[in-house]
Amino acid sequence: MKDHIVGRYRGFVITARVEPRTIRLLDGVIVRYRVTWSLRRRRSTQKVTEDVADPIMYDSENAALTCVDRRARTFIDAMLGEGVEDTTSNLFPS
Repeated sequence: MKDHIVGRYRGFVITARVEPRTIRLLDGVIVRYRVTWSLRRRRSTQKVTEDVADPIMYDSENAALTCVDRRARTFIDAMLGEGVEDTTSNLFPS
């Protein structure tokens, strides 16, 4: 597993943990990447504001980090613009 600082946005630090997963198929083996990401305030190094497990398996580590960056920024915008209520359910609809 690798930890990455994906970026900084509107007072938050976006960090991601990328975990490779080996998937066995009939004709071989492929690697997919699972990601969990978290947000913390820039000034508070200890307190995690949000911790999210992304339900999607990605084809590459770069694709995973790009998508995490987009989702985290959308999440932050929603949190700051509309309040914290229902932000997670709106970002990841069932």
